[in-house]
Amino acid sequence: MAPFSAWLPAHPNQDFDLAVKIVGRSASGLIDELATIVQAVTLHGCQVMAQSGRLNGGSGHLVLRLRIASRPFYSMGHGCDMVVYLDQDHPEFWRFGLQPGSVLVWEPPEQLPLHPLMPDGIIAYPVPLRELNAQYSQDTWRKGFVAMGVLAHLLGFSEEARRVCLNSLSASCLFECGYQFASRSLVKHDIYSLPLAARRDARIVLSPENAVKLGFAATHCCESGTDCARELERSPTQWIARHLAMADKMVSVLHSEQFPDVQAYRGPQGKVFALFRGDDASILSSLNGCSDPRILVAADAVDALRLLVVGHRWIETNRAGVVGVVVEEALTTRLESVGVGALAAAMSGKKADAADGFDGVEEDGTATMRAEREGEDGAEVGFITWGATQGVVRDALMLCRNLGMSVAALYPKQMVPLPVAQLESFAGTVKRVVVVESGQTRAHADRIEGACSFRPSVVMPDKGTTLTPMDLFMREDLGATHDNRSKGVQDESV
Repeated sequence: MAPFSAWLPAHPNQDFDLAVKIVGRSASGLIDELATIVQAVTLHGCQVMAQSGRLNGGSGHLVLRLRIASRPFYSMGHGCDMVVYLDQDHPEFWRFGLQPGSVLVWEPPEQLPLHPLMPDGIIAYPVPLRELNAQYSQDTWRKGFVAMGVLAHLLGFSEEARRVCLNSLSASCLFECGYQFASRSLVKHDIYSLPLAARRDARIVLSPENAVKLGFAATHCCESGTDCARELERSPTQWIARHLAMADKMVSVLHSEQFPDVQAYRGPQGKVFALFRGDDASILSSLNGCSDPRILVAADAVDALRLLVVGHRWIETNRAGVVGVVVEEALTTRLESVGVGALAAAMSGKKADAADGFDGVEEDGTATMRAEREGEDGAEVGFITWGATQGVVRDALMLCRNLGMSVAALYPKQMVPLPVAQLESFAGTVKRVVVVESGQTRAHADRIEGACSFRPSVVMPDKGTTLTPMDLFMREDLGATHDNRSKGVQDESV
């Protein structure tokens, strides 16, 4: 996710993807009036997703989650850019997904330990929530409205958005009290001014384009893998700058007149490509005529980097003639907050054993990349999806499991050749297979039906919409019938 400072005046034009958690018993009042808060945020032209629940599988604190972004997104996401903590005890911060650069709004307990276990690099804003609440109400559960006013100031609510809250919230006086306190007493801090910790748990902001460039640069230039990894952990920003400079000298960006929407990045050897945008047919056709092609699909920016490293290893070991790594349109404009440790792990694939990452050999003799699986054998429903949509499926599985439902998922990496053995094996362990498409075509489902013995159901978004975890929950007989379909989802049961 892009950092919180994307909302600050210093970065007015930066794309952002902000995850907010409002935690504590007092969040219950805000949940009842969530529509007003969402309306206020959407006035800024933002995409908003909201969800209420409890931390730690239903046994922890009450939590209201907001995901706010400048572009469409697919799921609630993980980690957290901002926590508003409403209870009075000293929280276990690690439970909230705080990461270096996150923001914490809270009321510190009067008796703090000498060394509170707050993660490094957190911007903390102390706010006297109880005192501000007491000015207008004796009901302590209403202090969530005070905190919402503070949040509105930090997020830079416009006057129009603020007016929506004042006109519609039942405790508008408490909202305004928090807003006025924050505007008078809090000085915004920009996380870009914080030193980046030289450790594996430090985080950097990464775009898919830069991830691809780093993958090409590290594959061709970093022969001393150990020294390179040490430099990455010691100084992530310098490491990235050096490798991007290398990539600019070696990576070509190709455009095709036949497929104008596809943008291809190619390294010096010309046998490994990163394919951006374009519909499914044009991406596949762009590698037609190549000898022994493999097409892999990335789930996020770090995965794109990792698959490029794997692709170069396949070429080196003569397991493929050409490798294309597809970066779907849903990912191309996304900024992600990436752990340095995860980045280092993705880079290490070049020096791994040549068999690492392979799941064996198909009947036609082609090597297949190992697919990731979630869930137990015998599940009622098994989802199959490629690429960025797996984030939606992961969150849907979590939602279903919290309600005691039996679900599983398979996330293949390889699209061409189709990993038939993996798909057949997974289908044999579940009672019903559902293919989740990222676009408005049955691209993956049609390939499966043409090559496999089972016939899946298909879920895809309607034109102009994106799937959410709740869509999958509602669509696949996991809490709703097909007659109660949620808007914006097509369910094509076979």
